[in-house]
Amino acid sequence: MTLTGRIAHGLSWSLASRIFTQGFQFIFGIVLARLLTPEDFGVVGMLFVITGFALAFSDAGLSSSLIYDQSATEAHFSTVFWLQVLLGVFLTGVFFVGGAVIARFYDLPVLDPLTKLISLIFVVQSLGQTHAAMLSKQLRFKELAVVSVGATAASGLVAVILAWRQYGVWSLAWQQLLAAAMTTALLWTMSKWRPSFTFDPGAAKGHGRYGLYLMGHTSINYWLRNGDKIAIGKIVGAHDLGIYTRAYSLMLLPLNNIGAVLGQVMFPALSQLQNNLPQFRAVYRRALLAVAFVMFPLMAGLAALCEPFVLFLLGPRWAEVVPVLQILSLVGLLQSIVFPVGWIFTALGKTKEQFKLSIILGVFFVVAVAVGVQFGIIGVAWAYAAWTLLSAYLNLLIAGRFIDFPVWQVVRSVARSFVLSIVMAGTVFALDRMVFHEYYPWARLIIGFVIGCAVYFGICFVANDSMLIQAIGAGKSRLQSVRRGRVMQ
Repeated sequence: MTLTGRIAHGLSWSLASRIFTQGFQFIFGIVLARLLTPEDFGVVGMLFVITGFALAFSDAGLSSSLIYDQSATEAHFSTVFWLQVLLGVFLTGVFFVGGAVIARFYDLPVLDPLTKLISLIFVVQSLGQTHAAMLSKQLRFKELAVVSVGATAASGLVAVILAWRQYGVWSLAWQQLLAAAMTTALLWTMSKWRPSFTFDPGAAKGHGRYGLYLMGHTSINYWLRNGDKIAIGKIVGAHDLGIYTRAYSLMLLPLNNIGAVLGQVMFPALSQLQNNLPQFRAVYRRALLAVAFVMFPLMAGLAALCEPFVLFLLGPRWAEVVPVLQILSLVGLLQSIVFPVGWIFTALGKTKEQFKLSIILGVFFVVAVAVGVQFGIIGVAWAYAAWTLLSAYLNLLIAGRFIDFPVWQVVRSVARSFVLSIVMAGTVFALDRMVFHEYYPWARLIIGFVIGCAVYFGICFVANDSMLIQAIGAGKSRLQSVRRGRVMQ
């Protein structure tokens, strides 16, 4: 199978995985939102902001280094495995002991035992990270899909049962721990690789150098995504943090889905093209166009139908989410063309440059949040949007230099999808407010979705949009393949 065929095959499994995984998460999230309070989500959100950073840190960029290194051997994989386990044990110990410090910081005693429970995630997760890297490097996304869906379904079901039995915030904590345990267990089942008692200092140094800069970028980027939540939790309070967190998670729902689907496949695929920049650039550009074609209308549509969306899914007591989510939808639209930039940095081994850029953006982020938090969660949302615009420009500028793809070409490439999405969103918003505003939220949502699809794809069809043509062609090709397979059976 050619690389293009392997990418298409991987994308299909990655897409299926995200559909089912996010579908389960979405359903469980809605049920938990009905069973729990904003304060429950706010309390656990305070803890997850800190532990989530450590979870990103626990990989130390070593898994990506294994995928990037096209000459990695068995000794390299075993060396990385023991490094990750050692780091996982260390982080579990730090958070188990440091739970009291976190509880005092937020002045919430319940965070001490919660932190001790969550601390176990680090060592549990570290046992499966190398296995996941090997499956990804081999483009075995079918196995990774089974792992993701299985762990999400099992942990989500347990969380709902615990919430129904009045365990409150503990149901959310157990959900995270069980998800990590199930993921590791399934990775060991799907991958037949087993680590040997081998440790190569040279391999550790080489992968550590790549991973160190990537870890630095990941660490800073994590705080760029979550520093606003720390400021809200500390200065504004748990209730507003619960509102902001729900808005942020809803904004990330389509963004993470598409990003994870493409990133899981594109990074290892582009790593194989690191010595062929013309083909690298062509593959990257096609992926970027696909992202804009799908993400722009999704995020614009979310902003237009934000009110019925929130009222239908979360209920009237979460109405404060609406204005925050409308602003963050604009953030998501910008971020949809920024996250693919990470493929360039990591696939070309430019993690040092990526780290330096993160430091610069971190300084601007601190200033933006410090100003925005003075005006509450709405101020933080607008500050985050302004910072995202700056981040988009700098990321596209620097990464584009590595593959000779300047910012103006990126803008020109995605301009059509942007304009069509704005036209669609404006039409949907106007009709929703002027004609359907007295309908039930579920009816407004369905009507708005149908109108949005009709407007967007109708204009694309009339304009003979290349992405729509390619999507239709790919769908026909896939259908013909399925039919041929049935005939052969």
